[in-house]
Amino acid sequence: MILLLSLQELMSMIFVQRKFCAFAPYFIFYVGSLHAVCALHHFPPTLLYSLVYIELMMALMPTIS
Repeated sequence: MILLLSLQELMSMIFVQRKFCAFAPYFIFYVGSLHAVCALHHFPPTLLYSLVYIELMMALMPTIS
């Protein structure tokens, strides 16, 4: 099942294989929980991009080290 949620005009959240993927013009990131996805709705886009970068770095850290 694929669930599509609107975040803003150029971004959407898609549920695929127990992960949420946010598709924006330049990046893809993964959020581990529905609670985190709901929290993202309350942030302005500039802050959201910073949070996405932090989330991406946290997700990639195990593969780098």
